[in-house]
Order: sequence, then C-alpha cells, then structure tokens
Amino acid sequence: MDANTLIVLSLVIAACGVLALALPLLKRWRLQRGAARTLDSALARQRAEAHGAAASASASAPGVQADAGRKDGAALSAKLGARVGNRLLERFNQRWLESPLGRAVVTAEEQALLEQCGFYGVRARAVFGALRLLLPTVAAVLAFLWRLPQDGLSAVVWAFAAFAALYLGSKAALRRRAAQRLLQLEEELPVLVDILRLLQGVGLSIDQSLQVIVSEFGSMLHVLGPELNRANQQFASGRSREQTLQRIGRLFDSEDLRNLIMLLSQVDRFGGAVQEPLRLFGLRLQETRKANLKDKIGRLTVKMTAVMVVTLLPVLLILTAGPGFLGVIRMMSKVGGT
Repeated sequence: MDANTLIVLSLVIAACGVLALALPLLKRWRLQRGAARTLDSALARQRAEAHGAAASASASAPGVQADAGRKDGAALSAKLGARVGNRLLERFNQRWLESPLGRAVVTAEEQALLEQCGFYGVRARAVFGALRLLLPTVAAVLAFLWRLPQDGLSAVVWAFAAFAALYLGSKAALRRRAAQRLLQLEEELPVLVDILRLLQGVGLSIDQSLQVIVSEFGSMLHVLGPELNRANQQFASGRSREQTLQRIGRLFDSEDLRNLIMLLSQVDRFGGAVQEPLRLFGLRLQETRKANLKDKIGRLTVKMTAVMVVTLLPVLLILTAGPGFLGVIRMMSKVGGT
C-alpha cells in the first residue's frame, strides 16, 4: 500500500465521519424547509379557492345545472348501495368482535392501541383481528410442513414458535407505532400552539380556529390534524367541544396536551382572552423542548464517541504515523536488499 492509497483511504474515512455528524443538521433543515413550504402552499390555496368561488358564482348556466342534477341522481343511487353494503359489513364485523374468539383476539388494550395508532371503528378492529389470526395460522402451517419430513416433534415446535411470534409481534408492532406517534405529537404540539395563538390574534373563535387548522394546516400536523378533524366531526354531530377535546387527552399520554385541552375547554366554557395564556404556554413548551434537546445532545455526544474512534482516529493515525511507517518500511527493504 503506497502513500497515495493511504491518503485516499484517510480522506474517505474522514468524509464518512463528517457525513455522520452532519446528518442531524440536514434532517432539521429539511423539516424546517418542508414546514415553510406547507405554510406558503396553504395560504396560496386559500386565496385561489376564494377567487375560484367568486368566478364560479358568476358563471352558472341552466344546462350545467341539468347535467349536475342527473349526476347527482346517479351519485345518490351509488351512495345508497354503498351505504347498504357498508351497513351489512359493519354488522358482520360487530358480531364477530362480540363473539368469544373476537373478544379474546381484540381486547380492550388492543382497541386502545389501535386508536392511538389512528385506526378507528369496527372495521379497523375486525381487520386487525382477522390478520392477527390468519397470518400466524398460515405461518404455523408452513413451518409445520417444512419441518415435518425431518421430525414430527420439531415440526410441532416450529409451528408453535411461528404462531406465537407473529401473534405477539402484532401487538408489539402496535405499541411501537403508538410510541412513535406520541413522540411525533410532542413535536407537533408547539406548532399547534403557535397556530392557535396566531388565529386567536386575528379575531377567530376556538371553533373557527380548529376548523381552519384542520382545513389549511392538517397536512403539517400528521397526528394532531386527523384527531382534530375527528373532534370537529363529533362536535358537528352534537357533542360538546369539551367532550371532543377530552377524548384526545385521554387517548395520548401527554401532560402538555392535557394542559392545552384544559385551557381550551375553560376558555370555551367561561370565555375570555386566550392569546396571552397561549403565548405563555408556548414559551413553556419551547423551554421544555430546549431542555429535552440539550439532554438528547448530551447523550448523542457519548454515542458519537464510538463513531469518532472508528472514523477519525484511523485518519489521524494514517496522517501522522503513516509517513513514518512508510519510511521505516523503505529503510528495512533497503537493508534487506543489501
């Protein structure tokens, strides 16, 4: 190995170390850029929809209305057929879940995990229960047939192991997804507080602010957006705003989210200015987030020590001790040649 090869190898290892150190910064820059782009597109879409509604109101015609009537009739019949089919399927799913096997497969804990993962309704629980039974059964049968020509006892053991692994792994996968959504919710909560404070500053009420957040900024809030949309639907169906918000607080184990919901519920019940409490709450969230980031950076520093030892230390050794080793090797070769 000559000097040029050693230099190239050291540069490659140094580049890998720099790339590993720069990955968190690149990820943060990408998230900030995506958030800014989403805000700009939401505002532009709102302006375009306002202009489009004004133009369509002035350009209506009788022929277009007749075609729209025929299309509405066809759409109504298709909607009725789909509703009947969905009603029958929902009744079948409900009966299966209420059976002893369904209650054993989909317990109350699995139902809570499904809701934390964003899967609501009878259909989601029925699909999860069916997959939780079918996939382990198929895997157990395949494992049994695979090991049966060799030994019957080992075939039974492999079948039981495959069934147990997939049956218990489905619940572990739900818990992992629920934990990931909880972490993402903690990241989205300061953004929600800032948007609420801005909308309250322009004179919107709590209900109007939540409607605007769902319609315009729902793509930014991947966890809180669908939950607020469901809360708005429940509020439109007759439930109180406090009940719809308390459901979100009970669903996720987040103290900051429960405090925010308590604040919004008190303002909705008793009235009053909410902009200043939201500002103070946002500042507290930012301080908490800074403390968490400092703790994460401290732990990341310890983890990056191993990366630096693997990537940077060989580079330093090659650059500092490499020429000396090459000189010693050349001298020994000359001595050996003579």
